[in-house]
Amino acid sequence: MEDQELKTKIRRILVKLDFRIDLSGFDYLVSAVALAIRDERYTKNLCEKLYPKVAELHGTSASCVERSIRNAISKASISSGLKKINKAYGAMLITPYERPSVGRLIKVLVEVYNANLIGDVLQKQELDA
Repeated sequence: MEDQELKTKIRRILVKLDFRIDLSGFDYLVSAVALAIRDERYTKNLCEKLYPKVAELHGTSASCVERSIRNAISKASISSGLKKINKAYGAMLITPYERPSVGRLIKVLVEVYNANLIGDVLQKQELDA
């Protein structure tokens, strides 16, 4: 799959999970998840590998990438959109009212992608009770 197609799928998932596209963290998260899907070693060391690589791609600093992604996660957590992952996966990956860490969310999104559940996430409209 080409990089742009992969990023388009990730963007669609994040929009369905109530991530705000107007936040810089949205674009950074798209890049981070795409990198982690291509090479899961990025999920093992965010600070030394993933954030600097995303920063390089976007012409910013690693600390800005981390802070912006955390902010995007915080905004999506407030809207409860992240709970839609549980419906698609059929298990409690993210507990109600949880704000997952950047690393945890990226790993969950990589798992959703690898388990071929993208269509399920995109089709789910209802939230967990």
